Amino acid sequence: MTDPTDPASETERLRATLDITHSLLAAVSSPDPVRALAARIGTLCRGTAIIYDVEGTIVASTGEAPTQLVWNEVAATHRRELSLEIGRWHVRTRRVALRDGVHVIAIASRGAETLDQIGDLLLDTSERLLGAVHGIRYGATQRDRRDNEQLLASLHDGVVPAREHRFWSRVAQFRFPSYAPVRALELAPLDGGSAVEAHVAQLIGSARSEDVPLLVMLRRADMDSPATISALVPDSAAVDRWIDAASARFLLGASAPFPALSRVPDSVREAETALGIARGWARAAESPAGIGAVRIDRIDLATWLLSHVDRRQLDDRIARTLAPIDSPQLRDTLIAYLANGQNVAFAAETLFVHPNTIRYRLARIEEAIGSPIASAFALSNLILALHPELIGRASGPVAHGADRP
Repeated sequence: MTDPTDPASETERLRATLDITHSLLAAVSSPDPVRALAARIGTLCRGTAIIYDVEGTIVASTGEAPTQLVWNEVAATHRRELSLEIGRWHVRTRRVALRDGVHVIAIASRGAETLDQIGDLLLDTSERLLGAVHGIRYGATQRDRRDNEQLLASLHDGVVPAREHRFWSRVAQFRFPSYAPVRALELAPLDGGSAVEAHVAQLIGSARSEDVPLLVMLRRADMDSPATISALVPDSAAVDRWIDAASARFLLGASAPFPALSRVPDSVREAETALGIARGWARAAESPAGIGAVRIDRIDLATWLLSHVDRRQLDDRIARTLAPIDSPQLRDTLIAYLANGQNVAFAAETLFVHPNTIRYRLARIEEAIGSPIASAFALSNLILALHPELIGRASGPVAHGADRP
């Protein structure tokens, strides 16, 4: 054992400290500094290095130590540091508080002497560097957010065609393909409340993990309306998949694809209309998360027509159309019948009654409206009047309005 009072030993210790610090500092300049840091820690401890987030998800790792068994030990206690043995592995762990939550650094080696000699130094230096990396990322993220929001706000205000090329160069900085079609999106929380910064952060995180270019900002049409999230994304198959995944957590309306940035204000209005349709479907659906994204270019004609009519006038006309069917039982039967493709057996199964009961009720409905339900005009009027309820009762996600009744 070295004597800490011996000048030669102290010099050797300082040299080792500088070597380790220099080696770990080199990771900061890497394109992926966290993974590079884990790799260098693993090399220095001659074993394994793991960085976990607060949920136990591995952020970065290298080596062959049993990562799940290590996390099980960490999760079983709230201690800042642990020193333990798992099989032939000697393990040291440390909890680190960062801006985006608590992380855990774990180092493991088959030789206890390695961790005895440099374990504390590795953990101390790694903690500081991990904090520095996250601080740099946080500053860069905040700067990108400001630039992102300012650019999207400018596009919402309108761009004259003569200046469009300048904005394309700015949009390209956020990894959008130049002069390729894009979609405007409007999103709202499923519970109907106001969108907040946490929702925006959630979208940014999912877009980053799926490598989806995204311009996004919070937006409030007026003081009395809840805030929504406005976004701009490229039109691609990968983005389509991301939109579908996001619609499981948000009500989402999307404009038709458009190639000109000067059309952003018109496309935002399309996205607002699509979000309004999503809200109407959500009110009638048993599970709002299941309605899917509403893309204005893929909805059926009935949905499109209904979305362009004055709401108060439409509600009045619907009330008059359905007035003869004043029985809730008859109206539920009609909705079940139409939502199940006018199949009596399926409607009966939905309502847990005998098919003859459905036929009897349909006859009463026809008597009330004075026309056979099979009549093209009667059927179209009833479908338009009950459209949101039919969407809500239809099975599966509402990804395309044309797939619905």
